[in-house]
Amino acid sequence: MNYLFIGAHLDDIELAAGGTIARFNKAGHKTKMLVLSKSDYIDIYGNQRSKKIALKEGFEGARILDTTLEVLDFPTKDILFNSEVVTAIENVIFDFEADAIFTHNVNDTHQAHIATAQASIAAARYLNTIYFYEPIYPSGRAQIPFNPQVFINISEFIDIKVNSLKAHKSQYEKYKNEWIESIVARSKIRGFESNMKYAECFEVCRMELIC
Repeated sequence: MNYLFIGAHLDDIELAAGGTIARFNKAGHKTKMLVLSKSDYIDIYGNQRSKKIALKEGFEGARILDTTLEVLDFPTKDILFNSEVVTAIENVIFDFEADAIFTHNVNDTHQAHIATAQASIAAARYLNTIYFYEPIYPSGRAQIPFNPQVFINISEFIDIKVNSLKAHKSQYEKYKNEWIESIVARSKIRGFESNMKYAECFEVCRMELIC
């Protein structure tokens, strides 16, 4: 199977699905990460990340996960749901021969994440399987809660997930060690809910059951 993981920003995918990517790779599947922006920003709190730093960290995270990474150049905060973005994603789906995609949740609260989800669904209109990431704080604080439906056992891969996140040093310095601790804790909670040690979970947009 060919699994395409789509994110608005560098580090989004590792946060939501780093363990899943590592597990799929070990099982012999083909994986790819597609990020729609080079993820540079300056926020009102004085935090900033340059394109150079973001790209360096992103490719290091992908290396740790043993997957490929393609980065497009749409605006970091202002990714739009329009034909240009849809076509760019669709081209990658076609070239990669994706069997299924993972993307942001349509009920996220980050405008770029929402647009990425909408564009991904449109671009994957001929695919039968689409999964949504579980939103990560400070995103996802919406009135429509995340509905965990598909659980992936990442117990064997939690350290790889953590290391891929630590590769994003600019974000690690921004959020401190609590960032990592909270992600591990959430994986542990999702694991407890599914009789595993650590798990990642996803919401189904649509899914073909292959028997």
